Amino acid sequence: MRRCLELAAIAKSNGKTPVGSLIVKDEKIIAEGIEGTDDLPFLLAHAEVAAVLNAAAYTGSNDLSGCCLYTTVEPCFMCSYLIRRTRISRVIFGVRTSGTGGVSSDYPLLTAEDISQWPSPPSVTGDVLKEACSALLSKEGISERKS
Repeated sequence: MRRCLELAAIAKSNGKTPVGSLIVKDEKIIAEGIEGTDDLPFLLAHAEVAAVLNAAAYTGSNDLSGCCLYTTVEPCFMCSYLIRRTRISRVIFGVRTSGTGGVSSDYPLLTAEDISQWPSPPSVTGDVLKEACSALLSKEGISERKS
């Protein structure tokens, strides 16, 4: 998660929402992503999307079973869908988002077990280094990710 905070600081220095993500497989970082990357269209440029796409390119597969995604902010609906479709096994995040979070909102897409056409939900752990993640966002006057 500390590396995610470093990535979030890079996003912040680029004038973007300070969110950083990475993917680990077999205890090795295989992909990273920062919010607002120029590699993706604006609407898709979430740190988690960049990390997932980079991991898929690295592994040569859209099946990321056995991988763990770390991110400073709870994945939104879009990112939750992508995480589920790529079968990421575990998600660890820092700070929750109100309203659009894939875990804490009224529509917990990341953890819902009743979506029959989707793979099983990943194991999810939230509030990891919550204070540090929240502080990075609050320095910008942001209480949640700008979508």
